[in-house]
Amino acid sequence: MRNMGIIKNATMTTRRQGKVNRNMKTFRVSSLIVLLAVAAVISSATVARATVVDLTTSLSASGTINGALFDASDQQPAGTGFIDSFLRVQASPTEQGYNTDGGFPFDDKNPHNFQHSLQLSSLSTFTLNGTAYFKFMLDANQSGATNQTFTLTQLQIFTTNDGSQLPTTFDKNGVLQLNGTLAYNMNAGGGSNSVITTATGSGKYDAIVYVPVSDFNLTDKYVVLYFAGQGNGGFEEWTAATGVAPVPEASAFFPIIGVLAAVFSTQFVRRRQLQQASK
Repeated sequence: MRNMGIIKNATMTTRRQGKVNRNMKTFRVSSLIVLLAVAAVISSATVARATVVDLTTSLSASGTINGALFDASDQQPAGTGFIDSFLRVQASPTEQGYNTDGGFPFDDKNPHNFQHSLQLSSLSTFTLNGTAYFKFMLDANQSGATNQTFTLTQLQIFTTNDGSQLPTTFDKNGVLQLNGTLAYNMNAGGGSNSVITTATGSGKYDAIVYVPVSDFNLTDKYVVLYFAGQGNGGFEEWTAATGVAPVPEASAFFPIIGVLAAVFSTQFVRRRQLQQASK
C-alpha cells in the first residue's frame, strides 16, 4: 500500500510539473507575440514618420529629402545660366502635372512654349560641397490676402527617350507609370514627405531643388518632372537651370518694341527737319 501511495504521489507530481511546463511554454509564446507586436508598431511608426521641409521660416531655410536639397533661396548667382520654363500647372485645392510635348495632362496649362519636353543635355551642372547637381526651381503663385503658401506633396523626376508621353496612371506606391527611368522620388516607397513654400506671387523662386547628377540616366534624351501639391488657386511654374536661352513671353517684347519705335520715330523726324532746313 505504501508503494502504491508513493507511485500515486509521483504521478500527481509529474502531472503538476507537466502542467507547469505547459503554462510556462504558453507564457513564453504569448510574450514573444507581444514583443513582435510592439516591434511591428515601432517599425510602422518609424516608417510612417514623414519629413516636412518648411521653407517659409526664412530666406536661409533648407532641408534634405531622399538626397535632394531644398532651399528657400538660390545658392548660386542668378547669372550662372539661362532659365527655361518647362511646366505650368493650375488647379485648386490640389493640383498635379508633368511636362510633355504630347498634350496637357492633369492640370497642365497652355501654351506649349511654357509646358514642353526638357532635354537632359541642356541642363547645367552645379557643384555643392563636392557633389554635382542639376537645379530645378519652383515659382509658386497663390491668390488671396492670406494663406499664401504652397505645399509640395509629390515630386518625381524621370529620364526618358520619349518626350511626348501622356500617362495618367500610377503604381501602388504612387509613381507615375511613365516609360523611362525614375531618377528621383520625394516619397519613395509611398511615403508622405512634403515641402512648404511661400507663394506670394510670380517673379521669384520659392523653392530651389538640387538633385544629384548621379541619380540620372545620362544616356536618355529627356527629363520629365511630375509634381503634385496643395494651394488655393494660383498657378505653379517649374523652371530649370540650363545653357539654353529661354523663349520670352510676348508681353516682354512690348516695352522693347515701344523703345525701338520711339527711337526710329525720333530719327525720322530729325531727318525731315534737316531736309527742310537745307532747302
